[in-house]
Amino acid sequence: MLRTARLDKNVHDRRDFDCGVTALNDYLAKSASSSDKRGLTKTYVLVDSLSPSAIIGYYTLSYASVIAPASALKNYPHPAPALKLVRMGVDLRYRGNRFGEQLLMDVIRKTAFTLAADSPAAVIGLFVDAKEGAVEFYRQYGFIEVSEEEKLSLFLPMSTCIEVTEAGG
Repeated sequence: MLRTARLDKNVHDRRDFDCGVTALNDYLAKSASSSDKRGLTKTYVLVDSLSPSAIIGYYTLSYASVIAPASALKNYPHPAPALKLVRMGVDLRYRGNRFGEQLLMDVIRKTAFTLAADSPAAVIGLFVDAKEGAVEFYRQYGFIEVSEEEKLSLFLPMSTCIEVTEAGG
């Protein structure tokens, strides 16, 4: 059974992970755990309960302060809190199984849950700085461009996060 868990350097084999992007591999192997420990980010891994040390994929989240796109908060020129998907990758050995989608759905659910009564803080939505070639992947889940000038900077409004979560995404 597949599950998403917080990265634990004592359980998960970070050095065996290879998504084909050196920067993402190196971050997971060398920096993710210490970044989590310092409270800068939270990294989650997708693992199979039959082989919990093997990382199928991962993502890293952080909070961000952003000037919201007009579509999110009209007439609100102040910085607003948001979640930011700062890294995501799927090991090459597991590509083609929609694990990237599974990871993104987990991120969207976590974003929607920030509106829960027991959440310590709310956010306006989810942001990602998409890599070249990944924009269409995010757009199919409702992400929109932050601005005409920043075509790789994408935003998923909280209302869409809630819709996706309620639809069972």
